[in-house]
Amino acid sequence: MITGLLIGSFILLLLLGIPVVWAMAAAVILTTTFGGIGLPIAWLSQQVLHGADSITLSAIPLFLLAGGVMNKGGLTHRIVGVAEDVFGRVPGGLGLVNVATALVYGGISGSATADTGAVAAIMIPAMEKRGYPRDFSAAVTAASGTLGMIVPPSVILILYGVITNTSIGGLFVAGILPGLLVCAAFMLVAYLVGARQGFQRSERRPTIVSFSRDTLRALPALLMPLLVIGAIVGGIATATEAAALALVYALLVGFLVYRELSWRDLPGIALEALSTTGAIMMIMAVATPFAWILTIEQVPMMAAGWITGLHTGPYETIALVLLVLKVVGFWIDLGPALVILGPILTPIAQAAGFGPYQVGLLFIVTLGIGLFTPPIGTNIFVVCNVARIDMWSVSRRLVPFWIAAILCVVVLVAIPAITQWLPGVFGL
Repeated sequence: MITGLLIGSFILLLLLGIPVVWAMAAAVILTTTFGGIGLPIAWLSQQVLHGADSITLSAIPLFLLAGGVMNKGGLTHRIVGVAEDVFGRVPGGLGLVNVATALVYGGISGSATADTGAVAAIMIPAMEKRGYPRDFSAAVTAASGTLGMIVPPSVILILYGVITNTSIGGLFVAGILPGLLVCAAFMLVAYLVGARQGFQRSERRPTIVSFSRDTLRALPALLMPLLVIGAIVGGIATATEAAALALVYALLVGFLVYRELSWRDLPGIALEALSTTGAIMMIMAVATPFAWILTIEQVPMMAAGWITGLHTGPYETIALVLLVLKVVGFWIDLGPALVILGPILTPIAQAAGFGPYQVGLLFIVTLGIGLFTPPIGTNIFVVCNVARIDMWSVSRRLVPFWIAAILCVVVLVAIPAITQWLPGVFGL
């Protein structure tokens, strides 16, 4: 009865259009009040406070601030310059430039939404000016925006690490090769579509001099992810301390190296980081009592028992887990879905024989597909707003990117070394 009241009220409120965090909070209050749990309402306040009380979570606003400072300091167009030197002359080259820019920018911003918005503002008008269809330009930007949650330093990887008690440093290192895999897959799609439809190549003919100049200009920003990973892997700093180092480094680069950052920019950057952090912390806070009720009602154990009772092999088990993630990812945003399903499905996947970092990256990549899938896909809304185009036109162009992303998930399942090898090399 308790589980039915909790989940039933939650789903009903979602169907009524209530935001996820408030639907979750209301479901917990209803269950606590009428479910016969026997706990005072003060218990809810204590659980909410406990959910947001984590020193590791303080890395999130610091990384968001560092990414915002870098972007305001002139990072994005410098990355675009390097990417265009490398890929601009390839058929459909600006599509590849778009993906490459998202990969590098994602390694600095740490946020898929921030990545998509920043890249979209520059690349969609540039691609349209070169004759690329607006719907394709928006689609490739929406898909490649998910790279920001796979490559370090990723806010979502931090969130997953806190939820499942997995090493965040290990997850950061484990995300490098999957990020490159998904990047290569999206580049291949952009190339094939560009070559087939005859999209214009870049008119700019790069030389060794121009490439060296552009790389040198972007180098201070490109070193920031290496600073973060090196500090964590080398045992010099925790994830939170590395985030603080990244922020200090970003400020120094913005003020002293690029000299495009001003003191007047800082309040806006801080406000944007505060808004994103507040949304994440609210979800974490409210999800804690929600997950507690599920735990005392033994929902994770029942789910594990149900899957075990099917007598499936490891690949069938992980397929069921990923199917649940994918279906939920269609309707619930990535953060809430991760908070709700992570504690339930992670032990099941690991019990099937999959490593902790492999499971973590499978969760992130699978749920990330939901960011560029209707009807909830956040990245689609971002690019539609920038490109001033309807969701259906973009969604039609996203089909090959969906296929590529699903194939990447299959590869990550079949080849554990992609996620487990690098953390093993660094002893994580």
